[in-house]
Amino acid sequence: SVSSQISSGVVEIYNNSYNFAALKDDGSVVTWGLSVPGYAGGDSSAVQNQLQSGVIDIASGENWFAALKDDGSVVVWGNSNAGGDSSSVTLQLASGVAEVFVAEDAFAALKEDGSVVTWGHSDWGGNSSSVASQLTGGGGVIFSTEKAFAALKHDGSVVTWGRSWGGGDSSSVAAQLAGGIVEVFSNANAFAALKADG
Repeated sequence: SVSSQISSGVVEIYNNSYNFAALKDDGSVVTWGLSVPGYAGGDSSAVQNQLQSGVIDIASGENWFAALKDDGSVVVWGNSNAGGDSSSVTLQLASGVAEVFVAEDAFAALKEDGSVVTWGHSDWGGNSSSVASQLTGGGGVIFSTEKAFAALKHDGSVVTWGRSWGGGDSSSVAAQLAGGIVEVFSNANAFAALKADG
């Protein structure tokens, strides 16, 4: 039972709208909640073999989870229509991932080489193809609203993608985001960038 599995050794508990995922000190993960396969993340049986050890962090969206492992790989489960299906980027998530960031229904994985891999709802940040050339090798930190992402690159520039009314369209301030940004802040639907000159 779940209660016996989490009676000791739990170091962190993560949640989404319907479920919980407990990370244990041996690197394993225990999940519970709405047990509808492929729906919301309570049932991780499809990936359970990959969650027995080596997990160091878990990212959670509204209906899914993504586990980052110590070998730089990512394991995803949950609603296949809202970020839980990473099959399109399986090879890119097999190694070299440094951190995973989340919007409501999409993921962005920052890799050790500075590249960014995205998947999930294509209109809400899951598809970064329109800015792929700008993200190659330059990602530093990624921020999110509910429907968009913003990458603060090592050169101080910012690249955004996702739903335009969710902060994904920064074309009107592109010149101001070309450099000198030191921090990005977000709310549900917008970003604000702080520049080095104040």
